[in-house]
Amino acid sequence: MITYVTKESDVLDWIVWRHYGTISVLEKVMKANPNITDEKLEAGIEIQLPYFEAVQKDKGELRLWN
Repeated sequence: MITYVTKESDVLDWIVWRHYGTISVLEKVMKANPNITDEKLEAGIEIQLPYFEAVQKDKGELRLWN
């Protein structure tokens, strides 16, 4: 398990996407961190990022606008 320490204005789904390459494991990460109750996080919070077998990375492009 990897411990990630949040920075100011981190958002949980972005942390998960950046670490795993997908947000499909977001719910599992939230279960591993029951102390996380808000999507936007303060600086200095430790988040446990578990290892998962065969994480399927999201395919396609990340677009900010259509």
